[in-house]
Amino acid sequence: MDVNIAHSSQRTLQPRLFWRRASAFLIDMTIFEMLLAVVALIIPLNFGMPLFQSTQCGEVTSGPLVEKVEREWPLKPRETRVNQICQITDFLGPQSTSFRTTVVTSNPDGGSASWRTVSVGLDKNGDPIEGLGDPIGPLVGVLLASLAFALLNANDRRTPGKRILAIRVVTVEGTSPHFGKALNRELLKFAPWIAFVGIDAIVAATGSNQSLDAMFRTMRNGDAATTIPVIASVVLTVFALLWWFLPLVRWRGQMFYDRFAGCEVRRT
Repeated sequence: MDVNIAHSSQRTLQPRLFWRRASAFLIDMTIFEMLLAVVALIIPLNFGMPLFQSTQCGEVTSGPLVEKVEREWPLKPRETRVNQICQITDFLGPQSTSFRTTVVTSNPDGGSASWRTVSVGLDKNGDPIEGLGDPIGPLVGVLLASLAFALLNANDRRTPGKRILAIRVVTVEGTSPHFGKALNRELLKFAPWIAFVGIDAIVAATGSNQSLDAMFRTMRNGDAATTIPVIASVVLTVFALLWWFLPLVRWRGQMFYDRFAGCEVRRT
């Protein structure tokens, strides 16, 4: 019993290393996204990695697409619309342009408003791009990140960021994780992100045969098929906030994915 108490006290006193972990992750993601940007110059995939991707949107009040959306998707009482042109820029990658229209429905009882959005890519002439774009690029990107981090954290190895900050991933017993355990940890770490891009890929694939007119009609009529992705996105957003930030409210040195994978981060 005394040995167990002493062992528990020793684990409780382990440094929590929040800033080292955060800095190491930022370094590792920066290096990884730069490498993916180089790969994207060879393989025509938009990996959609967030650190080096910027989106700038501006409201547009006139033009063929604005006239089209006003005609195909007329507003009802208590509805307002915002039309935007968005420029999406990836590091070392091409710039893409999209048209986004959002209709907000106010709640007459004073509750929260609801919204519906249609977004479509534009070609160089400003015309809508119909059909399947690049739904698998972001999914491939996050899965490659999970695989790369697992390889670098398994079997007495460390990622560049962890090496610089003098920390490493170990099991709760203090040994280096084997590849399977390290991969499980990384997949759990990126689970909300994997779910987000997975749903986006499914929505893009299932909606790839729809014309812009069909998407407007679907949103205008409020079909149930359009409600499911919205609800899923809201649920995933809440899950992501809890998964990534709830442990930080009372930081004890482990994220949820550390606990489920039976791992922790220690100084070397």
